[in-house]
Amino acid sequence: MSETETQAIRRKVTGVLVRHARLRAGRSQAELAAALHVSRHRYGQFELGQRELSLLQLEAIAAQCGVPLGFFFDDNAPVEDDGFEAPSQVVPRLRRKIVGALLREARQCAGKTQKECAAAAHVTSRLIGQYEIGDKDIPPSELEALAEFLGVPASRFAVVPAPA
Repeated sequence: MSETETQAIRRKVTGVLVRHARLRAGRSQAELAAALHVSRHRYGQFELGQRELSLLQLEAIAAQCGVPLGFFFDDNAPVEDDGFEAPSQVVPRLRRKIVGALLREARQCAGKTQKECAAAAHVTSRLIGQYEIGDKDIPPSELEALAEFLGVPASRFAVVPAPA
């Protein structure tokens, strides 16, 4: 078997394991796509084995789904294993609050109002307020638009979860 074929098979196996972990944790593709800062379409390609996941992305998925990182590397990992629990709802909520606080800080440092940010992201100022207090997840496209408007790199808002 060629190296290219081996890599393709490994991507497919990893995709199946990622999908299994996501479903067992009760997560949607949209939730994990947001956590990885990719589109839902791109995330779907990961699960289908059409795209390679980075180690950092696998760590984030493991943390979001409550599985150890090794779950994705163990060739003997049982796909029907019930040996892990769904993640606490505290972690995603905490991440939203941290990102929201970083957004508020960047907005205030730039001397902008919520209304100005809302116009730049094509959303309501009420939604910007919900983002800032951590009540709503900020879609990556809106976060990028806000980062550009505020003159900060989008990576400023990256909150990478610790591996499970």
